[in-house]
Amino acid sequence: MSSMENKVCLITGGSSGVGKAVATGLAELGAKVILVCRSEERGEKTLAEIAERSGNNNIDLITADLSVQNAVRNLAEEVKGRVTRLHVLSNTAGILVWRREETPDGIEKTLAVDYLSHFLLTGLLLELLKRSAPSRIITVTGGPSILKKARVKLEDLQYKKNWSGIKTAIQAALCREIFTVELSRKIEGSGVTANSFHPGLVKSNLGRNLPQVIRFFANFLQLFLSEKCETGVYLAASPEVKGVSGKFFVNKKPVDIDFKGYTPEIGGKLWRLSEELTGFNY
Repeated sequence: MSSMENKVCLITGGSSGVGKAVATGLAELGAKVILVCRSEERGEKTLAEIAERSGNNNIDLITADLSVQNAVRNLAEEVKGRVTRLHVLSNTAGILVWRREETPDGIEKTLAVDYLSHFLLTGLLLELLKRSAPSRIITVTGGPSILKKARVKLEDLQYKKNWSGIKTAIQAALCREIFTVELSRKIEGSGVTANSFHPGLVKSNLGRNLPQVIRFFANFLQLFLSEKCETGVYLAASPEVKGVSGKFFVNKKPVDIDFKGYTPEIGGKLWRLSEELTGFNY
């Protein structure tokens, strides 16, 4: 890995899971890390843990509820007010809910947090990333076997019919993958790269919203999971992927997958729907 001194990295979902693991790895490499967390209390606690583990005190916190689009817009403005450069944007926030909920914007919550927040935030920060080039956008997706079979329900993206927490989470993972491919095409030649990755088995708090019995088993499994996300840190920091864009990485290697649920036509339709739902045009 290259030293990340003098590099600025913004990490969403920074208080736990993949976000915390990527933030810790980049802090250990000397980067200035900005964590985005929904809870100020959990965020401050994570800030202290990362500083102690990495020996790097150049870590900052911004609190934002990524399910609310105005909060995402305010987050982008606060980032631009705090830093003049941004070298890495790590889209790693996510939730898993048991019951269908809608956000104040009237959008199904899993779709809002797990996909649309990344779409909107990336767009709002894209000019800053271009001015800071070479810079990188990395987005967590899911396992290859799941993504292969996943589909985007373009006719009912918010799952108003036959809602399922697992199905909406899997759809959002594929949406992030499609977003990465489409984005890489749109920013080609800008000095900004966009790649996606499977994080591996990383400890997280995704099970916190699940029923008590399921949460018990989810918490038990955490004992066997890693606190590191080597692939995420690799994509953010390694010189080996300089200039590489539009790829899906597993175990620090690009993997070609025949995604059954993706075609350029689907990608274009999803992009237009995403712009309509966020009110943001790239």
